[in-house]
Amino acid sequence: MATRMTPAQWDDQFARQAAWTRATRTHLYRRANLMQARRVLDVGSGTGVITGELATRTRGKVTGIDHDPEMIAYAERQHGEAAYQLGDAHDLPFTDGWFDVTVCHFLLLWCRDARRAAAEMVRVTQPGGSVLVCAEPDYGGRIDHPDLPIRDWQIQGLVREGADPRMGRKLRGLFALPAVRSTDLGLIPGLWDLATLRLEFDAEWALWERTLADLVPAGEINKAKTTSLAAIQAGERMAFLPVFYALVRV
Repeated sequence: MATRMTPAQWDDQFARQAAWTRATRTHLYRRANLMQARRVLDVGSGTGVITGELATRTRGKVTGIDHDPEMIAYAERQHGEAAYQLGDAHDLPFTDGWFDVTVCHFLLLWCRDARRAAAEMVRVTQPGGSVLVCAEPDYGGRIDHPDLPIRDWQIQGLVREGADPRMGRKLRGLFALPAVRSTDLGLIPGLWDLATLRLEFDAEWALWERTLADLVPAGEINKAKTTSLAAIQAGERMAFLPVFYALVRV
């Protein structure tokens, strides 16, 4: 049976994801003139990894919102540079146009109605402001060498959890809304080098072992893990996962 992750374990995972996309976020913050923003919202703030970062990148007030009270409590303890509140991305508890910049990171794939969540982020962003979709993966585009069943396992696991593993390719359509002036779509070329594959190996496989335990037999996971490690040691391992981002002008 899959083991439920603690907020601290999620914080480690969110920090790893944030490291992968840091350069893209910096690019988006600059284009959105984040430093001059008066009010900034982080939707799906989780344990506050990105929210805390936003608080160091702007002179304005930063608010994080998440539907999980345990995540909110953890964020307040660990990343208290910002304010946090409980809420639903599908029904944001803010008036129209309240924020200058609205941000999300690995959020929309988890939303039961991603179009509604996108519309809500646009609604609470003032005209002339920006919605920054900093990272949405597309597991359907994952490539591994040697051939491994990781893509199929991740897709099955995400679908079981109610997520959309192919959200990345859908971003432009989600923001085809009357209030949106433009959507600039980009791709983070998620091709890990060998040094990163070595560094991330233990944490990555520990995550899969926890989340896939009741979906994939332990022997199959161990076989793939052994094959992956041998390929890294031989200098042959390749792992690619496309991650999309969007700068949405309201």
